[in-house]
Amino acid sequence: MTGTHLSGCPRLRGDSRPAVVVTDLDGTLLLSDGTLSERSAAALRAAAAQGARLVFATARPAWSARELLRAVRGLGAFLVSSNGAVVSDLDDGGVRRIRAMTPTTVRAEVAALGRRPWAVDREHDRLLGPGWPDILASGPGTAPRVDDVPDGSPVLCLMVHAGTDGPLPPLGMRGAVRWTSSGPGVLEVSAPEADKVSAVASVLAALGVGWDRVVAFGDAPNDTGMLAAAGLGVAVANASADVRAAADALTSGNDEDGVAAWLEGMCLCHV
Repeated sequence: MTGTHLSGCPRLRGDSRPAVVVTDLDGTLLLSDGTLSERSAAALRAAAAQGARLVFATARPAWSARELLRAVRGLGAFLVSSNGAVVSDLDDGGVRRIRAMTPTTVRAEVAALGRRPWAVDREHDRLLGPGWPDILASGPGTAPRVDDVPDGSPVLCLMVHAGTDGPLPPLGMRGAVRWTSSGPGVLEVSAPEADKVSAVASVLAALGVGWDRVVAFGDAPNDTGMLAAAGLGVAVANASADVRAAADALTSGNDEDGVAAWLEGMCLCHV
């Protein structure tokens, strides 16, 4: 990390304003209770009014993220959900890109997990495997419990409850799938190109914008590549140590509206 945000108008390399603002949700943009503060919503609306395109990149499935981002609909934002498995338009839900796994592939990964609790996200629902903690069972209504991954709908993300004791197993490509983590004790398994970097890159290609015009915010290992690729990668103060090390700069924690504070400091929120 090369610096911290205190005041003034920090810019991207080359002293330019960002054309695209990319932010993670949980632990970064959202408060710890999972809500979007009015200050953060106002900062995002003001940044969009100044011409910045917004991209929300989250491990949450689309149906969950859209509910939390109601206050910033209508801004032409993009939503990268399920760790990059789906790219869609936030306003109308139109899907632009999907990278999913077959149920057969996911069943093989579940079998290799032994007794670790697991759950899966599909495009329109969540299924909870044996032992998945109720506290992590958020979904539209009551997510059904299953003994195995059923045939039918492709799987966007396999979630594994690894516990908080000891280090996480190696992340990255493992065979035909990609392993990452969005928070302590939680592992996610996705298709090879279902990652935030590949997904955001598809948005940038559609916009005709390079990574050098991007400011990205994050807190967890699944954000590290995105922060490294961006023209300016900003970690929130509560980010894990490896994310802070990969970032160009540090802002306040998520409960102090760190993303909003940085956008305000970048002079994106006023003329």
